[in-house]
Amino acid sequence: MANVKINESLESNNNITKEVKDNIIQLVDIFEKNFPEINLDNLAQRLRTLIIKRESKYLVKLPCEYNAFKNEIGVNKGKFEGCEAKHWIMHCLLQMITAKENYSGFDNADNTLIAMNEGYTEILTNYLVGDVDNNFFTDEIIIVNLISKVIGNDILFNAYFNNDTESVLRAMIEAEVK
Repeated sequence: MANVKINESLESNNNITKEVKDNIIQLVDIFEKNFPEINLDNLAQRLRTLIIKRESKYLVKLPCEYNAFKNEIGVNKGKFEGCEAKHWIMHCLLQMITAKENYSGFDNADNTLIAMNEGYTEILTNYLVGDVDNNFFTDEIIIVNLISKVIGNDILFNAYFNNDTESVLRAMIEAEVK
């Protein structure tokens, strides 16, 4: 069962329907069972003001995308209706869990590791709720898998959940020297 802070945050948010709140709770439960060591305070804070809205297919290329700047999930209705919603909402929740200021996971102001960020987010999403037929991140997943062989998954995991691009870059440089 999702933690109390998550439930309270969702209950206080009048922008989200009860059905969507219930779905988010189910996905948070899945996340907590697999990664109990990850602190969800950031997610709880962001869920209080989260807005989910329909966006133009020109602005949102995927079924849905999380915008950390606005704390919004933009939905491309044309792509969302034919997709595995659980998969894409989990992808967005992972970005919310790892969001620090206006960036999430490996992402930063320079967008240095944006491809790695999407690939690792997708790997975690696949692990938590299963893969989808039309995966937009195949190349990014391959890149992350190769890099994890070089620097280790522990470094990637810790850097992703701590929004620490620098540790990944340092580990790559150290691996190159070896």
